[in-house]
Amino acid sequence: MEAGYSFNLEQLRCYFTTRALGDLTFARGEREQILANYWQLEKATGIAPEQIVRPRLNNGDLVARVFASDAGKGVLKPPGHLYGVDAVYTNAPNIYIAITTADCYPLILYDRRRLAVGIAHCGWRGIVRHLDEKLLTAMATDFGTHPEDVVAVIGPGIGVCCYRQHDDGLRDAFSDYELPGLTRENNDGTYNIDIALALRANLRAQGIDQIVSTRHCTGCDSKFFSARMEGTDTGRMLNLAAIVT
Repeated sequence: MEAGYSFNLEQLRCYFTTRALGDLTFARGEREQILANYWQLEKATGIAPEQIVRPRLNNGDLVARVFASDAGKGVLKPPGHLYGVDAVYTNAPNIYIAITTADCYPLILYDRRRLAVGIAHCGWRGIVRHLDEKLLTAMATDFGTHPEDVVAVIGPGIGVCCYRQHDDGLRDAFSDYELPGLTRENNDGTYNIDIALALRANLRAQGIDQIVSTRHCTGCDSKFFSARMEGTDTGRMLNLAAIVT
């Protein structure tokens, strides 16, 4: 089984782990074992734990900037100001900003002109709260990022094929979206929902037209952890992005 998948564009480096590297969140495992998995990540990719910065997620819409001095936070050091944050961004080179997922979509925004990058934890809550827009706004404020200079990379997440809902909760949450194909009705009264479609619509509404998707479904592909398929106690993948010089 592959340890993960990489995507590189110009000076952007992205890496999406699989279950082959084990659980990479400290929330559900012994710290020593999780750290051992980070050492395995370094062995597989050359990305050392002291190069990684990851927030402690909260399924919210808080965004924070990362500086070179934050290297190691969330892995070797406490998350500090990144506690309860679901999107981070930086223009510091050679620092890997990262989030963990197990069905939610990792969204990476790469400003190819100003050499800045952001990463957001886009589950359904993040999408309907427009976390993607909040991240872009923060990058525009601090770096002067323009949507036409941004490449959006959407990593592995649960596809419409596997995201089946039994109540109207998600239908109501996405009621403002008028997107053909957003929901697919089933004969048993359930429906499937395509949250990646809504995420792409959000991005295009902001003027981001360069969108790349790995098109890996975490529900279909057993190489990935899936909270919906396995329960919330399952492991988490790590999704990383950096500007490399």
